[in-house]
Amino acid sequence: MFSVPLLRSHATVGLVDRDRLQLYHANRSVILVSSAINFSGGDGLDKFIAIIIAFRHLSFKQNGILDTLAKTNAELVKKSEIPRDNKVVQEGSELQLPGNEPEETFTVTLGDVISRDPAAIGRSTVVLKATSDRWPKAKLVIKISWPGSGRVPETDFLKKAYAEAEKTDGQWATKHLPRVFYAKDVVFEKDSTLESVASLFTDAKFAKGGYVYERRTLRIIIQEQLVPIKSLSNARDICQVFADIACTHRWLHDCPGILHRDLSKNNIMCRCIEEVNALGEREQQVYGVLTDYDLSSWTKDLKTDYTRTSEQRTGTPPYMAQELLKGTSTTHLYRHDVESLFYIMLLMCGRHTFGYVKEGTREETKRQVVMRKGDLPYEDWFEAPSYATLGSLKGSFFPDTQDIHLSPPFEGLRAWLQSLQFNFSEGFTLKSSSAGEAIPFDDETLGGYIHYSSLIEPLHQLTGELKGVIIRYDPVQVSLLTSTSAGHPDA
Repeated sequence: MFSVPLLRSHATVGLVDRDRLQLYHANRSVILVSSAINFSGGDGLDKFIAIIIAFRHLSFKQNGILDTLAKTNAELVKKSEIPRDNKVVQEGSELQLPGNEPEETFTVTLGDVISRDPAAIGRSTVVLKATSDRWPKAKLVIKISWPGSGRVPETDFLKKAYAEAEKTDGQWATKHLPRVFYAKDVVFEKDSTLESVASLFTDAKFAKGGYVYERRTLRIIIQEQLVPIKSLSNARDICQVFADIACTHRWLHDCPGILHRDLSKNNIMCRCIEEVNALGEREQQVYGVLTDYDLSSWTKDLKTDYTRTSEQRTGTPPYMAQELLKGTSTTHLYRHDVESLFYIMLLMCGRHTFGYVKEGTREETKRQVVMRKGDLPYEDWFEAPSYATLGSLKGSFFPDTQDIHLSPPFEGLRAWLQSLQFNFSEGFTLKSSSAGEAIPFDDETLGGYIHYSSLIEPLHQLTGELKGVIIRYDPVQVSLLTSTSAGHPDA
């Protein structure tokens, strides 16, 4: 119901079991379940008929179909068939979005789905290819999500990041940030169904403790289309992208004061730029780009008492830090993101190889990252039945110093991954042994084992085709530049 059409605020469905009907009303925050109506006796049949008549008279808006934004939304509702691959449901549909001036609108035509999170409860993020006459020469993607209304908008983080990036040497950091063309939050009026449902939770009594209803915002962002990391054709470029993400992530932490908090494979993209090398030849350079700042936080806010940023647990479980999965950490720390980056590298390099894939309808094939055949390592991380179970599986990975399984093309990254594994193992062991001691444990760096230097230094030891991977960010140089400018009369 939330897939067709795309822009739907809520849906109501009925479950019929023999002679009973039970209604389910779902939005992006909650699912409400009615008591059952027996329509085989008493006044149950009259209620059933009344419900059918009432639903027949609901408008598209009352049914949760936002047809004022999507021109073809109403037509999508009438379609009875959904393509089997569930990827082209929205292809060719048009969104009509408000411009900067009153009464100004423009149209975006949706393409194929790039990624989607179909969960009913939560952000339910979907990213699609798109085109628009407003930016005729740009390759676009449109991101549509339902983040919590209390969260800082993603564009606020990016505005601050770009302002700081333009101050970097050669503006290097701008190459590692996504470029946003348009952003819009859709506000729902007080008489909307979403607000009516929210009002039910005001001063409500609950059978088992309290519950906080989380309002959500429909957020639409149009940005440039980047290249997924899986489209790269060699281990050198992939290693460079991972190094870029490590550098950019720490730079965001130190300069604009942003902690990403949601590192996953889908949030690591690439920008390919044709540049002139030292020999005067033009060649394509690959830059890692960190995307999706929906769950980010200002670092200054994380230094105070921790508060949950959402009533729903968010993140991609196989890439989440073990303490966050088990719920044993009170604060999301920089090292938790480093742990996520470790898992991303481990799972990509262990479960994938390179192969040739046909591009679209063309007969040509392109070398890129593909899944390995046969039994895949770390499969139990994807099949774990709960967050706690997955957290325990990961918890045993470090102290036991389990073998790192890598695909042959990615053997060159073994030294980097083993170094990180060792540091996490030593840090977690020290934390466990320090429990109850009078000297406070440095949880921020896991006892001094996990910090930016421990993440970056192993790159200097890489050999073969990975030798000479570029390290973009040096906090020491930034600190020196800052202290120098502070003493300048024009500072």
